[in-house]
Amino acid sequence: MRAVRPGLIAVAVTLAMLVCSIGLAFAARTLRHANQSTPTTTTPTVPMPPLPTAAPPPPAAGTGSSGPVTVVQTDLGAGQGLAVQSPVQLGTSPPAAGVTLVTINDTQRYQQVTGFGASMTDSSAWLLERELPPDATSTLMRTLFSPSILHLAVVRVPIGASDFTVGKPYTYDDMPPGKQDPKLEHFSIAHDRAYILPALNQARALNPQLQFIAAPWTAPAWMKGNHLLSNVHDRGTLRAAAYGPWAAYIIKFMKAYAAAGIPISGFTPANEPGNPTKYPGMNFNPTAESHWITQWLVPALVRAHLHPQLYGTELGWNSGWYAQQLLTTPSSHDLAGISWHCYYGSPTVMTTIHNSAPKFGTIVDECSPGISAIPIPEVLISSLRNWASSVALWNVALDQGFGPVQQPNKGCPGCYGLIDVNDETHTAAPLSDLFQLGQASEFVQPGAYVVAANNFVAYNYARPGINFISSGLDDVAFVNPNGTRVLIAYNNAPTAIPFAVSWHGQYFQYTLQPGAMTTFEWASTA
Repeated sequence: MRAVRPGLIAVAVTLAMLVCSIGLAFAARTLRHANQSTPTTTTPTVPMPPLPTAAPPPPAAGTGSSGPVTVVQTDLGAGQGLAVQSPVQLGTSPPAAGVTLVTINDTQRYQQVTGFGASMTDSSAWLLERELPPDATSTLMRTLFSPSILHLAVVRVPIGASDFTVGKPYTYDDMPPGKQDPKLEHFSIAHDRAYILPALNQARALNPQLQFIAAPWTAPAWMKGNHLLSNVHDRGTLRAAAYGPWAAYIIKFMKAYAAAGIPISGFTPANEPGNPTKYPGMNFNPTAESHWITQWLVPALVRAHLHPQLYGTELGWNSGWYAQQLLTTPSSHDLAGISWHCYYGSPTVMTTIHNSAPKFGTIVDECSPGISAIPIPEVLISSLRNWASSVALWNVALDQGFGPVQQPNKGCPGCYGLIDVNDETHTAAPLSDLFQLGQASEFVQPGAYVVAANNFVAYNYARPGINFISSGLDDVAFVNPNGTRVLIAYNNAPTAIPFAVSWHGQYFQYTLQPGAMTTFEWASTA
């Protein structure tokens, strides 16, 4: 194990610097989910203290019969965010009968983890690049993306406008009404060079291994049956004559972004296809999506010598039907996997799809704090327990009004970013979800394996807006590439839960407070 945990120290120092240098207010917004039940009762905004400026050295490897376990915790009720706790000890004494026991079997391995992250929307990039002082942006980006700090490893990138766009919704080849550009002679990513690409390049400079997953919300209006960027009444289909130009458009985007320093490693054909939106959107049913992928996109990628991983579906957990249909089409030979959003259903649908088609990967590439029916710790844990290799939340940053956006966008009232940027005072506050995301991203290394561990909750979806995770202890365990073991646990109950962990004949015990998310890490002695 490392002699010093630079990440925890760097998190503490960097965020403390933000507090001192730019007046950054630590805040944890709880009970902001008006449509979600939570295990604790708190005020809407709970101030959190700066994290410690130093962390104790991580425990050394044990001798086979005992060893220390590093403990880091985010507990909003106690005002803790990635707070280092006193280590606990692995030992050979089993717990008393009746104690809740998490048994880890790291010989039974499941999927490998790519990483954790969020989306750099137009709104997020604008706030980071235009509404904060440059030194504040630099410090904040270092906190988010440096491998020695929070180590966000996945960034979702909208291709053109999304529902979070500062100005008028746009594509890279907009034409006047009645005009077309099938040869894409007017294609340009000039809009993104102002602040989106600078933000992405800053992130990649901090983490050169950063994975960028690109997703279009819409094709240019002249390519669509409704001649609009929107998908009102679900009429925004891609015209048959536009299948070729749309594939060429995507190739141009990938080449232009690569030339600008941002290589695209993953691609989804459409964000939430079939969602009848006033903001940019498309109707792209499984048959149409499959035909476009197989007959147009893949040949264009081959000709361009581009090799992104292709993920289909890009819908909520209630859309298993779409994934099932897509995986029976010819495009199944071209897909790396299925992408999901955390809305309107149970994460167990991902296991259902995996069991029916185990060769395909699984990612969760959108989940917005504020509208997720379940707490963010449960989004992370339940997704990883149901075959997700990566989990990305929604906006990196939003302002105090859930934007900025411009009509016809309405954004998402109630959606929060990881960072709350005040565009009047030009200050930023990391929200509770960032600390909770960090409980995974700081400890679970890219390439880690999810391993077997029992949990004590059920994921039985009931209806929108209700925390459907049953009361109890939830957890997920990993083996890192460096050999360390990690357990992430969350108390989704209204009372404290004492429990024990069993691993290779060794044990440790801990009591988790209501709503607390805790990460345990220890060196292998077995």
